[in-house]
Amino acid sequence: MSFQAHFMLQLATNQSSAQATGNIMRICTAITIRPAVAADQPRITALVRMARINPRNLDWQRFMVAEVEGEIVGIRQVRIHKNGTREVASGVVLPAYRRQGISAQLMQALLTREQGAFYLMCDEQWWSYYGQFGFERVQPIALPTDFRRQYQVGQVITAILSLLRAHKLHIISLHRAA
Repeated sequence: MSFQAHFMLQLATNQSSAQATGNIMRICTAITIRPAVAADQPRITALVRMARINPRNLDWQRFMVAEVEGEIVGIRQVRIHKNGTREVASGVVLPAYRRQGISAQLMQALLTREQGAFYLMCDEQWWSYYGQFGFERVQPIALPTDFRRQYQVGQVITAILSLLRAHKLHIISLHRAA
């Protein structure tokens, strides 16, 4: 299927779970998942900064975006490292739009568009989530050198950040074979 066409997804939402948790949830009836365009770069950058995730290598050409009524509410990219290793990165969905399958739709679209092997690093609590997309845990020694360096930097940064948080971050590396 061509990614030049837009994907439309009708989602059912669970309003009662939003009320139970006290979160404000915007009910989405149609979400468009599409490749980013140059005009999306400022919004991509703003979402990454808002989420306080790695702001390096934010090239709009590597992103998929999720739109609701013309507003970008989620993003995800494939970051290319120095030696060509590809990392699934920069996944963000605005809080009001979470728990509606947007992140999973972005991941599916990205993996359909980009064939081949991928790596990612995440907090250990997300391991099972990424497992549904074929990612398996991999020991750091088995990582490609260009990605291993970023993983080691990520571990140091999250160790420092964990000193300031109630939830201690434990970064793990995952791999999805081609």
